[in-house]
Amino acid sequence: MTTTHVKRSLPLPPGSFGLPLIGETIGLLRDPNFVDKRYKQYGTIFKTHLFGRPTVYMLGAEANRFLLTNENQNFSINPSC
Repeated sequence: MTTTHVKRSLPLPPGSFGLPLIGETIGLLRDPNFVDKRYKQYGTIFKTHLFGRPTVYMLGAEANRFLLTNENQNFSINPSC
């Protein structure tokens, strides 16, 4: 059986991936207000790159509700984590 992964070109949320490889990991570790600053700059959903992985933050009750009620429809688990 062959499985084909289709890479969709959907728009990413606003944000920054930071430096190559390390992303914004150093900023997260050094700044206790890292998430608050990104929230004020980009809003409730933003992208970043932490610990070698692209990451999307979703903050607030509405984002949590969306994530939990659409669990297997819009998101997938990356088995290589």
